[in-house]
Amino acid sequence: MFICNLKMNKKVLSRSFITLSLLIIFSIIFYSLYIIFFKNTSTCDSYKNDIVNLNETNYTNILKAANEDVNSYVGSKVSVKGYVYRLIDFNKNQFVVARDMRFREDSHSLIVGFLCESNKAQNYSDGTWVEVVGKIKKGKFNDELAVLEVISIKETSKPENIYVNPPDNTYIPTIGM
Repeated sequence: MFICNLKMNKKVLSRSFITLSLLIIFSIIFYSLYIIFFKNTSTCDSYKNDIVNLNETNYTNILKAANEDVNSYVGSKVSVKGYVYRLIDFNKNQFVVARDMRFREDSHSLIVGFLCESNKAQNYSDGTWVEVVGKIKKGKFNDELAVLEVISIKETSKPENIYVNPPDNTYIPTIGM
């Protein structure tokens, strides 16, 4: 028969507990620092593989954030529904996937949207409702702005609510969001 007698006094037990606690705390701190400094870029890259869907409530908030800090949004993918809108000085591969932003209740509105570039742009006439999936890149039209490089485009039906909300202060960009 084998008998093991283990004696622990209060002093040894408290030292063991403190040592184990400190070891766990330092492990958590070092792991957190590793994630923050070495894994942060891959987290942003994995987010950029997701497609952000723009709707009536977040449309102008995301549009505003992307144009204010283009570099943070480069490579992000978005899906947006709007109508084709062109200015006279656009080239044949450019259009705006536009929505009307109502800024007063008496139907005063502005046209807002992402400038898009696509080889298929000329296939869609002005006013045609489309759904665009695109990747944000840095572009220039009178100034630096976020441009959607179209990945896919398809004709769609006009939504019940053609208006989008003005940007508000409730949106907090999470990219680089």
